[in-house]
Amino acid sequence: MSLTREFVATVYIVNERKVLLVHHKQMGMWLPPGGHIDENELPTTAALREVKEETGLDVELVGEEKDYEQVKILHHPKILQLEDIKPGHQHIDLIYFARMKDKSQKIMLNKEESNEIRWFSEEEFDKVPELVAIQARRAIEELK
Repeated sequence: MSLTREFVATVYIVNERKVLLVHHKQMGMWLPPGGHIDENELPTTAALREVKEETGLDVELVGEEKDYEQVKILHHPKILQLEDIKPGHQHIDLIYFARMKDKSQKIMLNKEESNEIRWFSEEEFDKVPELVAIQARRAIEELK
């Protein structure tokens, strides 16, 4: 059996000790915004693009980028995970933490991909997959 591995970028957006999650139609569960990294696209660009497409928000990734003469140091993902999607298909997920650039922004639901979108507090994490809750808690702690 052949193996397909695809790179994806995921973003936990934190605001006032809450994390923004979308209820994905295809997956049928609450997840942070994210998706495939397009060919020749930088992971950080994909992360910001996916957030904008799924939520309408402009965010800033946690960490720093730095330019040197011929080298650009990109934001480091906070988590790097390998996920089995189905037999022979895996995702290499670069997971970033982010803040909204402007807290007055309005969330816009992408109805093609999601049923609902909302902020979750830690007390509500029992409604989301266990790994999402673990990673969301980590994002909240890091961004407090």
